[in-house]
Amino acid sequence: MNSERYKLKTGMVKGTQAFTLLETVLSLAVFAIIVVPAIGLVALSYRNSSSEQQAPNAVEIKSLLELELRGATVIDVGAGPAGSDLIYDVFHESFFTGDVIFYASADLDELVQDGTGMTDDEKYFKVTVSEPSTYSYDDDDPYRVFLFNVVWPAFVPDSAGGYVDNESNAEALQQLILPAVLNK
Repeated sequence: MNSERYKLKTGMVKGTQAFTLLETVLSLAVFAIIVVPAIGLVALSYRNSSSEQQAPNAVEIKSLLELELRGATVIDVGAGPAGSDLIYDVFHESFFTGDVIFYASADLDELVQDGTGMTDDEKYFKVTVSEPSTYSYDDDDPYRVFLFNVVWPAFVPDSAGGYVDNESNAEALQQLILPAVLNK
């Protein structure tokens, strides 16, 4: 009789069991295996959220540059017959002889080759237009292929209150390499 009183006073009722130490440790281990990676994913997505917001702008830059390339011409002064000028469009093999750099503002109000006329604080996106290294264009091809390497932020504030080129800080740069195919 005394043992039944003791069980009732301590909260132990006939037919109930408590968790063992092993069950508790195993349940905590399973919980940790599930929760810790989830917390890591949340932290990673939070860290990258601001840069991901700029990625659609980088894709929009691609569209703007494709339009720019379609309308661009190169004038070769005096290279035509009888010293006349030759005008090349994007589908002439002499149109593109090397990498071309464009800068764009964060709001995409400005997109300028070589950033001419833009201040360093306005240069947010840097776009290098190039041809793939294994690609050689021929005037008979029905298309022309370019690569747009978009990096941002191109310039960042420095400690002196100005802006410096951020290219040396590769870890802080966001980058998209976008192919562009222009059809004749």
